[in-house]
Amino acid sequence: MATQAESIANAGKPRHAITDVYDEERRTFLIQYPVFFIVALGVSGVIVLALTGFLGYPGRRSAADTIFHQPWLLYLWVCALIITLEVSVLRHPRLRLQRIAALIVTIISMIIVLITFFYQIPFQNLLDYLLQQLFNLRITIVNFFASNWLYTLINFGALTIYALNCAVRWGRRARGLPPNERVDIGLGEPVDTGSLPTMQQLVAGDILAGALLSAVLAVLMGPGVVGFFWQLLHVNAHITGCTVSWPIGVCTPPGGGISNPPTLTFMDLILTLTILPTGLLILALTAAISGLNALTGVQTTGERPAVSPASKNESSTQAVSEQVSLTILDTVLSALKRWSGSSGASVNPAEAASQGVLMSLRNVIWPPLIFVGVVGAAQFASYGQSYVHSDKTLLINEVQYVGPALIWALVAVLCVIFALALLVFHGRVVENTLRFAGLIGFIGLLTLWIYSLALWSFNQLLLKTNASSRHPFDPPSWNSAISLGALLIFGIIYVARRLRTPSGKPQPS
Repeated sequence: MATQAESIANAGKPRHAITDVYDEERRTFLIQYPVFFIVALGVSGVIVLALTGFLGYPGRRSAADTIFHQPWLLYLWVCALIITLEVSVLRHPRLRLQRIAALIVTIISMIIVLITFFYQIPFQNLLDYLLQQLFNLRITIVNFFASNWLYTLINFGALTIYALNCAVRWGRRARGLPPNERVDIGLGEPVDTGSLPTMQQLVAGDILAGALLSAVLAVLMGPGVVGFFWQLLHVNAHITGCTVSWPIGVCTPPGGGISNPPTLTFMDLILTLTILPTGLLILALTAAISGLNALTGVQTTGERPAVSPASKNESSTQAVSEQVSLTILDTVLSALKRWSGSSGASVNPAEAASQGVLMSLRNVIWPPLIFVGVVGAAQFASYGQSYVHSDKTLLINEVQYVGPALIWALVAVLCVIFALALLVFHGRVVENTLRFAGLIGFIGLLTLWIYSLALWSFNQLLLKTNASSRHPFDPPSWNSAISLGALLIFGIIYVARRLRTPSGKPQPS
């Protein structure tokens, strides 16, 4: 009775996941940051932007310009925002392991990008020793990037992780459990054990998804793709066919011949063509068994049959064609729905495809997504510094610097959010966190002009006192005008709504 009464009492209350940071019903944040944290983050951001704007100009005029020649300080501040977002989403004690894993990958990515992307600082006598040590470390990392052992480890490491994940899934299904062990995020979602895929469908679907993974790796491990990726990190690693070849043996460019060690692309292609017919064969046998089972021509075991026998209203050919088709569809959806942890004929194929195979490889995908998010932060910092050092009266600079900076900022946010969603194995993280990030961005848009005006005033102070002759924030940028315009537009809308609302009545939400 107490449980029933408690359920009735809580029926009208909104239900939130432990990863939620925004309440869609009440339109409020579910996480409250300390005031001193917000103040510290805002003040430090202004200081970092000021240092990035006034220092780091080419020409090596001073030691300060040398130190801030690259916008590493702005990069670290943006990374602090990424870490804040990760901790906010994974703040619940139940997600401690996921939080630790995300922070470890983020910090390692930050260190790698910091050393590779931002090491273009000219030497000065004061910094010789430190920079020389960083130079030696960077050379070691670049050499590591040009090592075929690294790409072999990445390639076959991803395949090994996927294979181990498949073994865990098959073991769980053999015990009658859902293949995917999902993190309980507090929504009380029931597990429908009646809609679980059969073992044959699960194995066939996972093998077909593995064939797709090896085919994707065959493309990603091409020298052109790998070389383009390291160019984004400002790493001049010389990538050839031998760089992405099997490390044992003597390789002569381009690699992959009869006498040379094969390229990883060739090995992945062979692996794809090996496991693809295996998955298709299992799928064909499963479909054949389903067709026989529709006519009760198969001895059933304790496990739930893949299909039901034909009814009296169906002809034999109708029953066979229907059940074979459903078996093939269920098997494909079983591979597609690995991320959501469910399967069955009731699954919407369009929804399954949208959530897709890439999501099914979460343990392989989420660490690179965080790394790409950190790379996006570095690119944003680089374009941001170029913009504040440019002539902001020219609209071409908005296109040349602000456009790419915003694109990389969006890439960073999306990659980190999707990585967190894969980490906790639930799509709710994407929808809820995107709303949260969008509102934070909207607040930044409405207040940007104030920060710009403050920095312009400080710039004027330095100019009037001859403390500096540089104009990083003078005149205010076009972005400041856009920010002020957005504030005025939404302010007018708000006032108009208030005037239309009768006195004493609450404003409708």
